[in-house]
Amino acid sequence: MNAHWNKLALNGKRVGRSRTALARATWVSWLDEQENIRIAEERFARLEAGKSRTYPLAEVKRELGLSV
Repeated sequence: MNAHWNKLALNGKRVGRSRTALARATWVSWLDEQENIRIAEERFARLEAGKSRTYPLAEVKRELGLSV
């Protein structure tokens, strides 16, 4: 555990942030990734169950009035 804190301290000095700030930023990033994974899994499950569908890019562009 101390090795991790030491690495955080060294990196913190390099970028001008405390090791606590770096650890917090890492934790927040991990939580965001976990939330994105959960959403993706839920949407994929809905797609597999036939409760959702995909849209081709050309169709989306056409619906939005963008050039194809």
